Amino acid sequence: MLRVCFKKFFKYFNKNKKAFISYSFLSFIVGILELFGVALTYPFVIRLLEQKSQPAFWESPVFLGIIIITLFLAKNLFMIFYSYLQTKLTKNIEAEINLTFMNFFLSAPYQQTAKIPLSQKANILGFLLTNTVNNFIMRLLNLNVNLFILGLISLFLIIKFPIATVITTFCAGLLIYLQNKFFKPRLLRASENSNEMAQLYNQKSNEVLLNIKGVKLSNHEKFFFDNYKNALENFFKVTGKTLFLNTIPPYITEPFIIILLFILLAVISVQNFTEPDKLIASFAVIVSAIFRLAPTISRIQVNLNGINSALPLVNELFSEYERFNIAECRPVTKKEFAKFDSTIRLKDVNFEYEKDKPVLKNINFTINKGEFIGIAGFSGAGKTTLADIISGLMSPSGGEILIDGKVQTLPLKIGYIPQEIHLIDASIRENVAFGNTEINDDKIIDALKKASLYDFIIKNYKDGIYANPFVDSTGFSQGQKQRLAIARALYSEPDILILDEATSALDLKTEDEICHVLNSLKGEKTIIAIAHRISTIKAADRIIFIKNGTIEAIAPFDNIVTNCEDFKELVKLNTN
Repeated sequence: MLRVCFKKFFKYFNKNKKAFISYSFLSFIVGILELFGVALTYPFVIRLLEQKSQPAFWESPVFLGIIIITLFLAKNLFMIFYSYLQTKLTKNIEAEINLTFMNFFLSAPYQQTAKIPLSQKANILGFLLTNTVNNFIMRLLNLNVNLFILGLISLFLIIKFPIATVITTFCAGLLIYLQNKFFKPRLLRASENSNEMAQLYNQKSNEVLLNIKGVKLSNHEKFFFDNYKNALENFFKVTGKTLFLNTIPPYITEPFIIILLFILLAVISVQNFTEPDKLIASFAVIVSAIFRLAPTISRIQVNLNGINSALPLVNELFSEYERFNIAECRPVTKKEFAKFDSTIRLKDVNFEYEKDKPVLKNINFTINKGEFIGIAGFSGAGKTTLADIISGLMSPSGGEILIDGKVQTLPLKIGYIPQEIHLIDASIRENVAFGNTEINDDKIIDALKKASLYDFIIKNYKDGIYANPFVDSTGFSQGQKQRLAIARALYSEPDILILDEATSALDLKTEDEICHVLNSLKGEKTIIAIAHRISTIKAADRIIFIKNGTIEAIAPFDNIVTNCEDFKELVKLNTN
């Protein structure tokens, strides 16, 4: 299973595969340095016990002692360097996976990514891939180092003390096998639950933080706190169990190593009883070897435990990769937009999220350049879906969209104004530019003026458009945020402005101010406004009334309110 996971991991995320293999070779160098440090102990002690009065410097124990200390220091310096490279590699791998998934979220079709809950996205980027890299890749690298150390020192001991080493090596291998047999199923069970618990924890956290205002006003703080608390406790319980199981191996290995030391010393004592110098030197080598092997065996088991606990998470990451078909996802690039000179025509457009469950049916109408179109209908009629199709976020299940009489092949340039705008933690100008790296201050000011927001900014922020609305004390009201959203949309010089229930959360006075802004843009921009409040679209050139996924009427307000009974009912509901 481990080998299969390793091959699949670097099949999907292969950018750092060569680096991983190179670092495995560096692990061999660490093992060689450890081996020489242990092996030179024997001649060092022999030289120390010899009776020569004035040996040559390179034959003296001082010379060998210097070599041993030098090797020890070189090994530690190399380990520091190796740890730096290892940390850099694992973070590069984590960044590669993170960017792979973020690229998918940004470049995949909107109708695909919109179905993925926020908690699931956060879980993938925050918990799943971080734990996969730290407990799989990082521990594989650590395991390589310690296996090389164990293997090379054991090989030396087998050559030097064959009988004693074979006995102890067998016992050490048996210890690792039995521990792995005990820990592996328990860690796998704990890890299988950890991803589910992490996603539930993220979900409950989002439910509280994204709805904090409604929670407080509804007096349901305790309900949401208890849900969050249960999710948190279950998540910590699972992860705590994994951490606890990973702390056990050193306490099992330590007494076992002491027992092995006595076995080794006893066997070597019997073999070298008549040669005291060799006996003492052999003791020194064994103690030195055990001093290095004890933590090595413990680290091998800890890393095996970590890898075993990561395997379900690795497989879950693979499942997400395969389910989203990320291998076929194209890189994020700047889009090219279709030119819109006169008309957009929707011809026999149909749309369904699920097979045989149509949301829109036989949609036919034309939008003229510079026209203000209102889209109205009862909840669930398909208003937002229709706007998403016009904007290019959704592709029709049937029919076609014609731009200036030609089938649409590129998306239109859209300025989108949502119901709730989220400011980024940056200056007002950066909020308006919203991702444009080359910012034109004159265009920023012009967009803010058209959105009737510039005078407010100059009056209330001493730094003007360079002020940060998050930091400065004045703050933005909901209406001012909506104006900023309009300025943001205008700055990109779109062909179409789409307002998606942009005034539904505003008071009547603020809504009237936003409507005044929209009316001032009539003729200059093509405007499509989805509105729950009819007053927002009353001044539209035409209103499209949708019912149950079909267009029931298209006409100016006065005509449609006279001739369409359902629309008349909607107007009455708005005035009550």
